[in-house]
Amino acid sequence: MATVLLSLLLGVGTVAAGLVVAVALAALLQRRSVPYLLVTLALATVLARALVGVALALDLFPDQTHHTLEHALDAVMVGLVVAAVYTARRGGVGE
Repeated sequence: MATVLLSLLLGVGTVAAGLVVAVALAALLQRRSVPYLLVTLALATVLARALVGVALALDLFPDQTHHTLEHALDAVMVGLVVAAVYTARRGGVGE
């Protein structure tokens, strides 16, 4: 039961993250600015985290690798969000 629920949640989360990234890509194509690019990349890390969870569930790598990848993706996401805010506050380089 727990495995089925986990699989369902991973599937729903991955699809939802993919949809969020698709919306972000649509906004990026419309605005074509560096801050939108950075936010889109930050949201893509959420999708990447979901895919890491799927890979772990499929036993593609050990728990330690999963743990390390998720922390690395968190750090990348924070860096991208900070860069997006900084770039937007400077007038949006590339706008």
